[in-house]
Amino acid sequence: MNYDINILIVEDLLTTRLFLRRTLKKLGYTNVVLSADGEIALEELGRKPFDLIISDWHMPNMDGLDFYKELSKNQKWSEIPFLLITAEKERGKVVEAVQAGIKEYLVKPVKPENLSDKIKEVVFGGAA
Repeated sequence: MNYDINILIVEDLLTTRLFLRRTLKKLGYTNVVLSADGEIALEELGRKPFDLIISDWHMPNMDGLDFYKELSKNQKWSEIPFLLITAEKERGKVVEAVQAGIKEYLVKPVKPENLSDKIKEVVFGGAA
């Protein structure tokens, strides 16, 4: 199946960015833009609309939480579904993310089936 949505991946590690893009393409998501950090991602958001943002938490320049907070300040971007991907499992960090407004996240390593299910949940309301 081919899903015609625009996805922005924000991840500082090149290997993880490429893995996510390859995984998304295998799942049928072909419109994928890669960004190395939150600052670059904000520039990408100014260029075209996105239907989903998948962001790492820990990145240089602007981490995932700060990036999310910037999105929340902009009415045009605040409604874009946001999926945080993180290696953080510590309860205090999860609470920090939830308090910042993060509703959806996946813990690394990301499995393709979990990513697929989470995307369908946040973008399509569970059905796709």
